[in-house]
Amino acid sequence: MPNTYEMLNTLKTPAEVKSSSTPASVERVMGVQFEFSVSGYLCCATVDTEINCLVGVVYRETRGRFRDGSTIRTSWLRRRFESRGYHVFETFNRSAYVVCE
Repeated sequence: MPNTYEMLNTLKTPAEVKSSSTPASVERVMGVQFEFSVSGYLCCATVDTEINCLVGVVYRETRGRFRDGSTIRTSWLRRRFESRGYHVFETFNRSAYVVCE
């Protein structure tokens, strides 16, 4: 029988667990043709006004830096605009994240 340490050692953090599915809100927005290159899609996104960045759960990030379902913090925000009914945030590093919810 495993001891408590062995049981805790087998638990994985959210960053280690691969997301099994993409949320429906992300699937919907992925079908939209934007006039710019999308860097990723964010769910549960909020603006951190103290350091002027966006925090959220990312899906389909194009640079391969983050796995689907990872919580990220973007670089500084340059601007926010709307496109096709969605909020889009452009960052200092020229990434463009579409907020899905």
